[in-house]
Amino acid sequence: MINLQEVVDRLPLPVIISDEKSILYANEEAKKIGFSPKDVVGREKLVIDNKVYKLISIKFSKYILTVAVDYTEEQKNLDSLRVYEKFFKSGKDFFFILDEKGRFVDVNQTYEVVGYNREELIGKTTRIIAFEDQIEMLRENFKKVLKGESVRFTFKAKTAKGETKYIEVLEWPRVVGGKIIGGEGVARDITDRFILQQQLEKTNQALKILTEVNQQIFKEKDEYALLQKVWSILKNYGIKSAIWIKKQGKLVEAVPNILECTAFEDPRFRYGICKCKNSKSKSLIIPFTHAGKLLGVLALCSVGELDENEMRVFLQLGEDIGLGIEHYNAELDRKIMSDIIYENLRHFENLADKLRNPLAIALGYLEIKDEVGIEKVLDEIKNQLERMMKTIEELRSQEMTTFLITKREKSS
Repeated sequence: MINLQEVVDRLPLPVIISDEKSILYANEEAKKIGFSPKDVVGREKLVIDNKVYKLISIKFSKYILTVAVDYTEEQKNLDSLRVYEKFFKSGKDFFFILDEKGRFVDVNQTYEVVGYNREELIGKTTRIIAFEDQIEMLRENFKKVLKGESVRFTFKAKTAKGETKYIEVLEWPRVVGGKIIGGEGVARDITDRFILQQQLEKTNQALKILTEVNQQIFKEKDEYALLQKVWSILKNYGIKSAIWIKKQGKLVEAVPNILECTAFEDPRFRYGICKCKNSKSKSLIIPFTHAGKLLGVLALCSVGELDENEMRVFLQLGEDIGLGIEHYNAELDRKIMSDIIYENLRHFENLADKLRNPLAIALGYLEIKDEVGIEKVLDEIKNQLERMMKTIEELRSQEMTTFLITKREKSS
């Protein structure tokens, strides 16, 4: 015959038989745990040594049969679920649950970030809160989630009013019974941070341009080479530009392919829509100045939105290029003056010879006046004086030439 007590003793579950005052029987598993009557009578759950037991009791006559089931892991999962539920409902970020087709199944109360009410979102895909150019990115990330990946990305969201919000998303697979049935995640409005980051990046780019141009100012040989380099640097950063330089009182093209740009007609520092037919957005006009003098103009064509920090950097760029052009002009003036001085010295040496020769002849005739006669001497002195006058006229002509050249260079 089967020994029932022996069978119950070997069960892997704690089994207790008790009345209201004492435990009458406990199998081996129950003895290991050490139950007392107060632990089991009238209770559904019991915690001993950090373990949770669910109690299943059956009463017959005056006795109670109790079986204890280890419920620790299930309780942990239940507690985690409750914490998650509380977090989901009261969190300050936008929590969402999607089905396998990417439709909203549930959202928490912070869905107001996108301007829709809960009923407008449930059953709709994320397309409802995205601009058209963002939909493919959302689709690709959701595909990764359905393959078991967690993804983090930022996208440009469209609110119910059509406004733009930048949303950072952390999304992971939603798993039930070992099967991925959709996705869930949290989204955060980072619009202010995103815009600030963009502004910092654009200002940093403007500073890089300023640094690269300044490195070239004293490397290039002349202003045309510098301005060609400026045009190339801007092109490398994706900025179309037109550049003019002032020569003989007029602004002339300094680089090719200006494409009928008329920005030079009003060479003030200004930002706005350009009159050019090729203009697509706002442009920035930057004069090259030094000591209040206009030396050229740079137009950043259809450069788009700029903040005050960027415009301050580009204003400094215009001043630095103006300093560079003035430096080249000063170097050119020094070279011209040096050449003039050298040429004048050479010419003066030649003129000195021309003066010395007729003077020597005249003095020679004076010494032999008694031999050739005074009339002959006077005629010869007159001839030599005329030669000397011609030489002096050449000196005066050279003086005027030098004066006119230096005056022209200063005025340009």
